[in-house]
Order: sequence, then C-alpha cells, then structure tokens
Amino acid sequence: MTFADTVEPVRHLTSPGKPEEFSKGLVGDAVSTVGDWLSPSVWALQTVKFAVGVDPLEEAISWFTGDWESYAKCGEAWASTGALVKDIATNLRSGSAQLDASWQGNAADAAYVYFDELARTTEALESDLKELKTYYDEAAMAVSTGLDLVKGLLTELADQAIIAEAELAAGTLLAETGVGAVMCYGAAVLEIAGMVRTWGRMTEAYAAAEDSVRTAVTGAGLVCGRIGVALQSLPEPGAGYDNPAV
Repeated sequence: MTFADTVEPVRHLTSPGKPEEFSKGLVGDAVSTVGDWLSPSVWALQTVKFAVGVDPLEEAISWFTGDWESYAKCGEAWASTGALVKDIATNLRSGSAQLDASWQGNAADAAYVYFDELARTTEALESDLKELKTYYDEAAMAVSTGLDLVKGLLTELADQAIIAEAELAAGTLLAETGVGAVMCYGAAVLEIAGMVRTWGRMTEAYAAAEDSVRTAVTGAGLVCGRIGVALQSLPEPGAGYDNPAV
C-alpha cells in the first residue's frame, strides 16, 4: 500500500533572490563612492588625514568588507528550509493517518505514536529556522544601513576638506594683508574642527552597525543551539517489528 504526499516540500528548494538592500553590491558601491569622492581633488585627502589622523576611505572600506549579500541570501535559505520541514511534517501526519486507518494492533499503535512525535518535532524546527532568518536579516540590514550613513558622511567630509583647502590657499595668498590671512586661516581651522566632528559621527555609525551585528550573531548562535538540541531529540525507531505470523 502506498501513500501520496499531500504537499511537495521540494518546492521550497529554490535559489535565494538578490536582497534589495544589496542591489548595487556593498563593497563595489563603496569603491565607486571612493572614486567619486577623490575626483574633485586628490589633495583634499591629505587635509582629511591631517585632521583625523587616518585615511577615512581605507577605514570605511575595511569596516564593511565582506560578502554580506550572501549573508542576507543565507537568511532566505533558512526560511525556505523552515517551510520545507513544515511540509515534511504535514506529509508525515497525512501518511500516518492513512496508515492508522488500514493497520490495527499494538505495532500499528506504536508506529502511529512514533510518526506523530516525529512530525511534531520536525514541525517545531520551522519556528527556529524562521527566527534564524530574522537574525541574519538584522545583521545584513545593519551593515547596509551603516554603509549608507558612512557614505553620506564621507561626502560631507570631502566637502569640508575642499573648503578647508580653499581657505588655507586663500590665507596664503592674503598673507601680506594680515587681516585677510587671519580670517581665512581661522575659517580653515573651524572647517577642520568640523571634519573631526564628522569623522566622529562616522565612527559612531560604524560602532552602531557593529553592535547590531554582534547582537544578531549572538541571537543566531542561541537559535542554532536550540536547533542542534532539537535534531538530537528527533525520535528514533525502537526495535524492529517481527510479525510472528510471517
């Protein structure tokens, strides 16, 4: 006697799509921004290095380097796996019910209990797998959002650097006038102070993204632990059934 599945679990085994937040690619987009950032004036970068003590472009890229798009896709794969195990549990229940209707006796009762427990344990994995997806999504979104903030601040930093350089150059030209030089150099100092503040906002944006990723990774680790325990607790068949009439 055969039993047909009521649902097709394999329908969930599809390739993850491209996450919206990574439609342009994280690092590739950042490198493009770096090129745009430097195009007005390469020497502006030297002013930034002088003001904040590091190369902000190299720092920003090092912060967000990694295949975060695949990380986001992995979250989708976890959700698909959750839907898969739910369908498997549905088929187990359906087959067990049909088997119970056509098979009577102690062995039949034991089989029904086994398959029912197997279905319940399998189905329970779905919620953990869906929760795992949320943590992967949170980590990927934190990186995407953090990079967007940093890119905006990089542009602001570039504008400040160019203005500071222009004011320093003007101060040099007006050095003979005295007052004009003081005004220009003073304005440049204020602009450089603004650059330091902007750099501080950049590091804060990165720190916030890093904290969010760490929180998500911790949550994902706890869920993986629960899944591991659940897999270990999947019921195993007892002794084989030996029909005395056979």
